[in-house]
Amino acid sequence: KVPLELAELRGLALFNDERKGNCAACHPSVRGEHGAPPLFTDFSFDNLGVPRNPRIPATADPAYFDLGLCGPDRTDLAKKAALCGAFKVPSLRNVATRQVFFHNGVFDNLTDALRFYVRRDTHPQEWYPRDKRGKVQKFNDVPARYRANVNVSEAPFDRKRGMAPALTAGEIEDMVKFLATLTDGYQVQQ
Repeated sequence: KVPLELAELRGLALFNDERKGNCAACHPSVRGEHGAPPLFTDFSFDNLGVPRNPRIPATADPAYFDLGLCGPDRTDLAKKAALCGAFKVPSLRNVATRQVFFHNGVFDNLTDALRFYVRRDTHPQEWYPRDKRGKVQKFNDVPARYRANVNVSEAPFDRKRGMAPALTAGEIEDMVKFLATLTDGYQVQQ
């Protein structure tokens, strides 16, 4: 065991703080049954309203939406409207080694993924396009009828436009440093 450095400890505290990162709400950081190391996922599903990824060819069709549990690939839950747009909460083990983030790979680095989490609601213009009248098209990768499914109640998603984000740029840096400690050295075999 290597002790965490000061920035990593600060990042862990922010990760667990219900008013700041609140990451542990979906990515528990406590030991499991019989002292098992944390898996950093609660195995639930959540709708985060991530921006549409224009690099995915299917999104060229404005009628196309990946609704996660509701399709288009999975159809057994399509009639359960409350689940539409929800995706599995992934483990954060090795998260710092990933090259894309979220179900559609819209972000290609961890810092931007964290910035999205804390600035999605306070600065939506940074993440979503504007329509012809200049209005920000928030949650543009979720059909209007399912936007009520987007998580807007838990921190850091409980902020309103114009409010301060839950984390500062420095706090995001500390959190990235902490998340890098979850890397276990696993290498994909080629």
